[in-house]
Amino acid sequence: MERARIVELIERTRELFSKEPQLIRHSSGDFLIVGDTHGDFDTTMNAIKIAEKEGLNLLFLGDYVDRGPKQIENIVTLLELKLSWGKKLTMLRGNHESAEMNKWYGFYSVVTSTYDPELYEKFAELFSQLPYATLIWSKVFCIHGGIPQKLTKIEEIERLPKGEINPEHPKALQLVWNDPCEDIEEFAPSWRGGGARLFGKLAFERFMNANGLELMIRSHEPQDKGYGYLFNNRLLTIFSCRYYGIRPAGALLRKDGIKIVYLE
Repeated sequence: MERARIVELIERTRELFSKEPQLIRHSSGDFLIVGDTHGDFDTTMNAIKIAEKEGLNLLFLGDYVDRGPKQIENIVTLLELKLSWGKKLTMLRGNHESAEMNKWYGFYSVVTSTYDPELYEKFAELFSQLPYATLIWSKVFCIHGGIPQKLTKIEEIERLPKGEINPEHPKALQLVWNDPCEDIEEFAPSWRGGGARLFGKLAFERFMNANGLELMIRSHEPQDKGYGYLFNNRLLTIFSCRYYGIRPAGALLRKDGIKIVYLE
């Protein structure tokens, strides 16, 4: 794609994302929820086709770039879709929508070798405007990573700053980096390091109950079947990148229940 077209896409969608709150609330509609894609362009296209056919809203949980073979195609396609779909497409920020991760895991190199460093900087600024969380029907909470240690009320997410090229606010960082763990009750340091935490069942249930939530959907961790449940099936991890040797999965969320679909 021509560089000028990508720049135009970035500028137009950055303006859209800058106006979105950090916690996006959806009160109606059915959803197809997609986890990490990491340059898995085929999975993204299949998700779009299913959503179009079924009349669904699309929610992506972050990590669009790094690792996979079609990183630029993946993110650019979603930006084009955002312009035409508007609020029907929600794109959350993952831990790989950050300059630090992009320089370690490939997106910086892909963009700079194909185009130039200035274009990468525009992508980094765009990523800094992506929202951190979504609340569906006031009861389904969707994020990339996990609940932060000192987050009590879900409304606190709305006050998190935008514009951080690397998420620095402790709660923002933990929203994209934290993981659930059945071996602890509260919180513990994560094997990922860098301020990330593990959260256990007690901490999870306290947060969910305090905010009147029924289900949490997140991504961030590869799953053998493409998905996995924890904590009495109140936490669903969905993963959508085939390059981890798994079937890319999505979660079809309707009022009458949730169904796992494969995005092959």
